[in-house]
Amino acid sequence: MQREKDFVSVVIPCYNHGAYIGDTLQSVLNQTYHNYEIIIVDDGSDDLHTRVVLDEIDHPKVTVLRKVNGHVSSARNHGIKFSKGEYILTLDADDQFMPDFLEKAVPILKKRPEIGVVTCNAYIFDPKGNISTHDKKGGEAKDFLTVNNCLASALFRYQCWQEADGYDETMKNGYEDWDFWLSVTSSGWLIHSIPEYLYRYRDTPNSMLKQVPEQRPELMKRIVIKHEAVFRENIVAVIYSKELKLQHSKNKIIKSLAYRVGTAILSPLRLLFALYRARRKPITNHSEQQLVCYEKKTLSV
Repeated sequence: MQREKDFVSVVIPCYNHGAYIGDTLQSVLNQTYHNYEIIIVDDGSDDLHTRVVLDEIDHPKVTVLRKVNGHVSSARNHGIKFSKGEYILTLDADDQFMPDFLEKAVPILKKRPEIGVVTCNAYIFDPKGNISTHDKKGGEAKDFLTVNNCLASALFRYQCWQEADGYDETMKNGYEDWDFWLSVTSSGWLIHSIPEYLYRYRDTPNSMLKQVPEQRPELMKRIVIKHEAVFRENIVAVIYSKELKLQHSKNKIIKSLAYRVGTAILSPLRLLFALYRARRKPITNHSEQQLVCYEKKTLSV
């Protein structure tokens, strides 16, 4: 099937996210770039509220597809198979893009044929109103060996999805996006990051952001085995990047307020301990030799 040029297919997997899908959908409808369609994939939601919300969506740009639950990779692949755009924008059902993301991202793919994916930085917000930031640098394959430098939701060429054979549907516990970006960059594509905060990530109690770290060792082992060739080719970069990350973590700890406060508290205690040890200093080797000589003289008399 011929893909529509300059057309964006926005694919939104949704599993029991009826409480958030309205805001997410509106963030796409608010885009200043208007050449797009929206495909919401109901991934077997068993929440009545979600099913009712999806049933009530009525917009000429929006299509709702339904399938049995297969997790996020399966839902994304399903939506992309029914899409018609030259470009694909993935978006999680509880997150949002800023209104000008597509207007800034699409021209990058049009002007730079070596770039396959466009990402950006993100705001992370929680129900309490706390906000933090998450930066993504993009890059080539070697830049994705020890860290995922692209958001899970990003704009990419349909061709990239084809060459990567889609998202790995067996990866149901997280890092499916990292695995996908490695497949894309291993094919020679570059990932470009717009150095702006154009994405809003909703941090909820059940978000993947909290669940994945516990499973990271096994997930990383799987990714390395699957992409063994690119890891072998870049072993020096892998080790160097890991060491830089460890050094950065160490420097971050040293510069932290908690570390400085702890050091200030412990310094007097260390001084007192040093003085205590000095007062109880054992006989030096020189004094011991003198004592031995004195004992020998005494015995010889």
